[in-house]
Amino acid sequence: MHHFKAYIFILLLFLIDKGAISQSNTKSPDVITRFKPGSIQELANEIKKKYTKDDQRITAVYQWITHNIRYDLKQANTTELSMSQQTITEKTFRLQKAVCEGYAGLMDSISELLNIPSQLVSGYTRILGEIDPTPHVWIASYVNGNWLLSDPTFGAGAMINNRFVQEYNPEFLLVNPGKMIQTHMPYDPLWQFLPSPYTHEAFVSKKMNITLKHYFKHHADSLKSFLEADPAKQNQLELDRLQAQKYDYTAVVQRMNFLQQSLNISQYNDAVRLLNFISDKFNNAVGAYNSYAESFNKNQRSASNPINLSDLSKAEKLLEECSELLYTGKYPPQLMEQAKSIQESLTEFQLKVKSAR
Repeated sequence: MHHFKAYIFILLLFLIDKGAISQSNTKSPDVITRFKPGSIQELANEIKKKYTKDDQRITAVYQWITHNIRYDLKQANTTELSMSQQTITEKTFRLQKAVCEGYAGLMDSISELLNIPSQLVSGYTRILGEIDPTPHVWIASYVNGNWLLSDPTFGAGAMINNRFVQEYNPEFLLVNPGKMIQTHMPYDPLWQFLPSPYTHEAFVSKKMNITLKHYFKHHADSLKSFLEADPAKQNQLELDRLQAQKYDYTAVVQRMNFLQQSLNISQYNDAVRLLNFISDKFNNAVGAYNSYAESFNKNQRSASNPINLSDLSKAEKLLEECSELLYTGKYPPQLMEQAKSIQESLTEFQLKVKSAR
C-alpha cells in the first residue's frame, strides 16, 4: 500500500513597510499579553476568567498571540511540511514561533476552548497594493451574531531590512468581511461572507465591481452544509466553485491542484479501505463455506451428523455482498489490478459455492 503525506501550504515571509503599519491604538494591548501560561488550556482559562464578552475574549487571544509568537523565518523558507494542524498548533505554543498556520491555528484552538465558533480560512493576499500569490491562512470568528475576520500573522509585525520586527498591529483584528476583502482573498468564495462575493479576477485586477451576483442567497445555510460535510466533500465543493470561475491565476491554479491532489489521495484511501473490507468479508465467506464442507464430510461418514446448510447460506450471502460492494467502488488506476484479482477470486468461489447446492 502506498502512503501519502498531506502537504500543507506555507506562507512565505510577508513584506509590509514599517510605515504601513497602523499606529491606531483603538484596541490597545491588555496586560494579558504578559501572562505566561503553561498550556493552551491554561491560557484559555485565564482569558475566560478575565473577560466576559466574546469580542473581548477574541481581542485578548489576538493580542496574546501577536505579542508572544514570533515569525519563524526558517520555516517560512520551507517549501512543504507534513504535519497535522494540531501538531503545528502545539508546536507553535511550545516554541512560541510560527508561520501563518501556527498563528491562525493557535487562535482557532483557543477560540474553540472559549466556545467561540471559528474557522481557518485559506487564500492569498494583497500587500502594499501588490498581489502575493503565496498561500496564506487567517481566521474567521463568529462574534455577536456576525462573522468577523482576523489575521494574527499580519498583526504580529513586519519585515524591515530583511528581518522580522515584532510590532503589534490591531488593524487585522475582528475586521468586517467587506473591508478584509481589500487585502485578503479566500480561495473559496464561501469564506468572503458576502452575499455577492468578488471573483478572483476582480481581486487580482482590482476591478472590484466584478462579483458573483447573489451567489449565496442563503449564506448561513451554505456555510452549515459545508461545515457538516466530510473533508473530501468540502474539498470537492471548493474545487467546483473555483473551476466554475474559469480563472487561471497562479494562486487559483495552485489551489485547484492542491484540492485535486487531496481528492485523489482521499479516493485512493477510500478504495483501499473498501478493498480491505471486501477481502475480510470474502474470508468470512470462505470460513462459512469450510464449516459447511466439514459438516458435509462428517455426514458422509455418519448420517447421524447433520449437514449445516445455514453456513452455506451464510457464505452465499457474504459473497453476494462482496459482489455488490466491489461493483459500487471507484478505483484509481494503481488499484485496478487488485480489484480485478479480487473479482476473479470472488467469481470462482461463487461458482464453487453454487455447485454445492
